[in-house]
Amino acid sequence: MRLTLPPAKPVVVRAATLDPGLLGTCARRPERFVIRLNKALTDAEATETLLHEWAHALAWSFTFDRLARTPDTTREAFEAAAHDEAWGCAYSRVWREYVRMHDAEDAK
Repeated sequence: MRLTLPPAKPVVVRAATLDPGLLGTCARRPERFVIRLNKALTDAEATETLLHEWAHALAWSFTFDRLARTPDTTREAFEAAAHDEAWGCAYSRVWREYVRMHDAEDAK
């Protein structure tokens, strides 16, 4: 993904201890994106969550930055903005690339 679907900044992926209901996060830092995956995930869950969070890095916008920093933003408003049409298109691109890479591995 780093080569075929690079976001605007480099991505660092880390396993982390997260709240039980939280599968992963994507945060923009000044020089990079940081994707954290819940250590409790199975391999399949971690893969799906990584693809989901990678789409966040691809679709990131300054509007989203402002919303994330606004103290009175509700969780519902934040989630709606984080999973808007731009994110949906990015998620589709990420899944297509994942399937293409997986098919290429199977062909070897």
